[in-house]
Amino acid sequence: MDAAYPHTGGHVTGRRGLPATLREMFSTFTFTSADGTELLGWTNDGDGPAVVVCNGLGVPPQAWPRLLDPHCGYRVVGWNHRGGLGSGRPTDPERIRVEDHVADALALMEHTGVDRALLVAWSLGVNVSFEIAAEHPAKVAGMLMCAGVPGGTYDAAFSMLMVPKPLRKTTGLMVSRAGQAIGKPLTMLARSVPKGNTFAEILRHSGFMLPSAQTKDVVPWIQSFLEHDFEWYFRLMVAAADHDPMDPSFVQCPITVVAGGFDVMTSMRDVVAFAERIDHAEVHVLHATHFVPLEYPDEIMAMLDGLLMRSDLSVPAEVEERAAEEAEVLQETLIDLREGVPHA
Repeated sequence: MDAAYPHTGGHVTGRRGLPATLREMFSTFTFTSADGTELLGWTNDGDGPAVVVCNGLGVPPQAWPRLLDPHCGYRVVGWNHRGGLGSGRPTDPERIRVEDHVADALALMEHTGVDRALLVAWSLGVNVSFEIAAEHPAKVAGMLMCAGVPGGTYDAAFSMLMVPKPLRKTTGLMVSRAGQAIGKPLTMLARSVPKGNTFAEILRHSGFMLPSAQTKDVVPWIQSFLEHDFEWYFRLMVAAADHDPMDPSFVQCPITVVAGGFDVMTSMRDVVAFAERIDHAEVHVLHATHFVPLEYPDEIMAMLDGLLMRSDLSVPAEVEERAAEEAEVLQETLIDLREGVPHA
C-alpha cells in the first residue's frame, strides 16, 4: 500500500503513517463494503450536520481543504475508491462500476452511523450521489453537486476542446484506455516527480487548473493524487463510462449545482442542462475549470452552508451566522434558469 495511505488492517482511526503535511488534516479508518472489499475511509473529526463526500474518481480528500477543517461546522466523512490510495481492490476486478461505488458509500454511512446526510460530490461522485438519492431518498437531506452530471459522464467531456458530442464518449474511452496501457511508466514517473510548490505553480498556470487555486491547497492534493497506481486508475476511468444518463427530475431534496465555465472534463452547458430539469435547483457557474473544489473552496463552503439552511437538518448557530454573511457573495455566481441555457 501507499506510504501516504497505509493499510490499517481493521477499524483503526488516527493519523499515524501519513506525511507530516497531512497528519493534521484528517483521520483514516477501514471499513468493509457489501462485497467484502476493504476500503479506506476518512473523516475531519468534526461535529455538526453529517456530510458525505462522494469524491471525483480517485480523488483524495485533500481536494476539499475547507471541509477537512474539524471546526468547519460539519461532521465530514468520505472514502477512497476501490484499489486506490489505501483502499483494497475487489476480489472480482469487474466490481468497479458506479453501482459498486454506491454500495461503498452506503457501507460508509452504515459504518460511521450516518443515517441521513448532505451529499457533497465532484465529477463522477455526482453520478454516485444521484444513484443514492434515487435508491435511498430518505438518506439524503440535500445535494451539493460540483462539475459532474448524473450519468453519461463521457458524453459531457471535451466540449471546450470542440469535440462533437457524438464523438465524446469514444474519445474519452480512447484516452482512458491509452492511459491504462501506459499506466506502469506513468506510475514510475509520478513517483519521481518533485511534488512541491514548483509543480503546483506550473499546474496552477497550465490552464488545466487556474491560479485561483491556492498553492497551499494544491500541494497536498498533488502529493496524494500522484501516489496512484495509474494502470488501475485508468481501469476505473474506463469502467466509469458504463453509467447511462439519469432523469434527475425525481430529486425532491434541496440541491445546489455548480459548474465551471472553463471545464474541459465536464461541459458547463451539460451541467446546467441537467439542472434545468430540477425545478428547485440552485445553480452557480464559476470562473473555474474542473477543479472547482480547489479553485473556489470558500465559495463551496458558502454553498454548503446555504444548502444546509434550505434543508430540514438542524443548523448550528455558527453556521447560520456564517451563512447570513455569505448570502450576498453567492448571488454573484447564481444564474436564473428561466433565462435558458444553450445546449452543447
